[in-house]
Amino acid sequence: MGETLDKVYTGEIKRLIINVAPRYTKTEMAVVAFLARGFAINPSAEFIHSSYADSLAMRNSMLVKDLVQHDSYQDLFPIGLKKDSQSKKAWRTDQDGGLLAVSSGGTITGFGAGLMQDGGRKKFTGAIILDDPLKPRDAYSDTLRNKINQQINDTFLSRLADDDIPIIVIMQRIHEDDMTGFLLNGGTGEKWHHLCLPCEITDKTKTYDYAAHPYG
Repeated sequence: MGETLDKVYTGEIKRLIINVAPRYTKTEMAVVAFLARGFAINPSAEFIHSSYADSLAMRNSMLVKDLVQHDSYQDLFPIGLKKDSQSKKAWRTDQDGGLLAVSSGGTITGFGAGLMQDGGRKKFTGAIILDDPLKPRDAYSDTLRNKINQQINDTFLSRLADDDIPIIVIMQRIHEDDMTGFLLNGGTGEKWHHLCLPCEITDKTKTYDYAAHPYG
């Protein structure tokens, strides 16, 4: 997973799907650590992060913010935050980078992902990261599933500064027509790099308790 995410920073991968089972550090690696490293690479980078619930997206936003402000991080990457960056939903660096955290069905206004650049070799300037965009309990509702899938076309693609800004979708598979299935079947008309990390199910495997472990 780490090697694949590195290729997003370098521009080798612009559309990425990662499928992995719950409780395998997907959020820590592909959201929290990815965003924190992204700001270290470019403090002016602009990110949009989304999950199926506002509370999850904002929790991740605060984890990133706390990490960026940690003394150990600051010793290596002295990035300041603007004085008015107290919100869990949106905050900005002192170099005008920033992060917006929203639910996957929410409205995004006044904020984009990445920065427009002139020709030549382009540097990393941000990304959209969708972590478990669909609530597992909603997976078998055609209406709810299709609504979330269409958010890629209706909302998220329009927030990219240009087509080179990467999008990462990281999720467990919960339905054949979930967002992974939608994208791999041409939902956006783009080619997606697909990293699938299966988990072996044994007789001792317990039923996953979403109420006890809501963060994946």
